[in-house]
Amino acid sequence: MRFSFSIVPFAEPGAADPYRRTYDLCRIAEDVGFHTAMIGHHHFVSHLPSDPLLFLAAVAARTRTLRLTTAIYLLPVHHPLHVAEQVALLDQISGGRAGLGVGVGWNPLEYEAFGAHLAERGARLEEALGVLREAWTTERFSHHGRFWSFPEVAVHPQPVQQPHPPLWVAGLAPAAIDRAARLADAWICDPVQTTAQVEVLAAMYREACAAHGREPAWVLRRYVWIGSHRDLEERWLPTFVEHQLAYWRVSAEGPQERRLFERLDAGETVEAREVAADRFLGGPPDDVIAQIEDCRARTGCDHISIGFGGGMSGRPADTDHDAAYEEMRTMIERFGREVIPAFAGATGTRR
Repeated sequence: MRFSFSIVPFAEPGAADPYRRTYDLCRIAEDVGFHTAMIGHHHFVSHLPSDPLLFLAAVAARTRTLRLTTAIYLLPVHHPLHVAEQVALLDQISGGRAGLGVGVGWNPLEYEAFGAHLAERGARLEEALGVLREAWTTERFSHHGRFWSFPEVAVHPQPVQQPHPPLWVAGLAPAAIDRAARLADAWICDPVQTTAQVEVLAAMYREACAAHGREPAWVLRRYVWIGSHRDLEERWLPTFVEHQLAYWRVSAEGPQERRLFERLDAGETVEAREVAADRFLGGPPDDVIAQIEDCRARTGCDHISIGFGGGMSGRPADTDHDAAYEEMRTMIERFGREVIPAFAGATGTRR
């Protein structure tokens, strides 16, 4: 079993080292046994770095063994040849620890600002993935596609990893899952779905891999809260549900999820615990261990990427970033020291 975590950027604008606390969290995570650090990517959003690969280069310089990847990078809006160069250089800087997790996103503004169209996102992603693989595995090549064309070139430096850095593809729609099975080294399952729905999606992914003659490998993203039952129920869950409800609503696909929103829309009062049920891992470490074991038994997942605190700790809405940082640090340490050892010796996915 492998465990990764999502980087929450704690920034101090104007400081000599504005992301020092974020780097500290990455070093702590490395020391307590996390496999990979992942960072999200959106443009024009105040709480996320607009260039995650540049950010990961800074993390690489401050760590030794922690793998570094994006989850997810908006590949369709960027020139894949440039991305290939950036990831290859990150792989060199990190000594072969780079990966690239990609997806199509959802915001039309991000496409319009970079001269693309949201309606073409799937086709753009597929073409870009092809360019990346060729750039990393061919000494010289040219490309003449629907969205990008360029003469014969060579990418320097080449990546350390062979045949190339791992490519992970995110997505929940059937077309996205099939794309991951055909073109990716692993599929990323986003954290918005209930575990019951993840069971359905994982089965779909395995079927697609079998159809394409590929070995399935996937990463399940899950939000996690490590703390007492009282804090979980009274302090964290209500805020978590308030923050995530809109995402859960637009992504509701299973019948159980749709019935829940029908109840909410009808004016029924539903406790936060029930609304969030099957969507997070939370409580004291022993509870979280049991929940992970249940999740693995139900879905077959052997690599979980953790979003501590529900992905909310570093956002501008937080009024006390010092307290949020300390809370995040404590959860990373407790998860590494009290949860990860329970799964020591279990076999995880290579990529």
